[in-house]
Amino acid sequence: MGTDAGLRLVRRDEMRSDRRMIRAAALLLGLMAATPAAADFVLSNLRFTLYHEVGHAVIDQMRVPLFGSGETAADGFGLMVADRLHSETEMREIITDMTRLGRTEAAREIFDPWSEYMPGAQRMSRAICLWFGLKPTERGDHARALGMPPQEEWACIENARALRSAWTPILDDLRPDGTGGASLRVAATGKALRLLAPDIARLNKEIALPRPTPVTIENCGEDNAYYYQYDDRIVICAELVTGLRRDALR
Repeated sequence: MGTDAGLRLVRRDEMRSDRRMIRAAALLLGLMAATPAAADFVLSNLRFTLYHEVGHAVIDQMRVPLFGSGETAADGFGLMVADRLHSETEMREIITDMTRLGRTEAAREIFDPWSEYMPGAQRMSRAICLWFGLKPTERGDHARALGMPPQEEWACIENARALRSAWTPILDDLRPDGTGGASLRVAATGKALRLLAPDIARLNKEIALPRPTPVTIENCGEDNAYYYQYDDRIVICAELVTGLRRDALR
């Protein structure tokens, strides 16, 4: 092999190596960029899960009369509380990540007409609708980008007004008076609860439940979360956290 041919082969190998390094660097940068987004997705949906289960605790401990599904009522409470606790930027992240999860769940769920749970797609649409209706001036563009039809805007505003009217007096009654301790407390270890600890602290500044209510992580055998009335306990299933981490990478 001549010297020129050998040099050409060396240069070709160097170029291939450079391209491999560039592709590897691009992949690494992509993974680095995706990691915060995946973490945000998990946190957003854990936050709403927490607020939803606190809604069940409020309904039980305050003996809130219901004229429909308890799951739907707890969702409404969760949105109201989230809107009080979080900045507009955080709320946009939460509703966006909830929408993404709702679409993922809707694609794989089997409709059960006897289930107390609203179908994923409908639950997602209702959340977008109420989130928009609570602050329609600021949220119209993003709600429409998430799929809200413009013709539904007025109905969403009316639904959010009804939601605010139903929950505001109860939230006012739950406002801490400074004489008692925190009613919600972290009762287990683990990364998920460490992530939620600041939100639990915010909740304790916003509401004081009638009875102490621990929040824990447990293995449940399914990806879900529960409020147990018999011992006033909120359980976030370890399987739910695992599932959110998996869905964050889809």
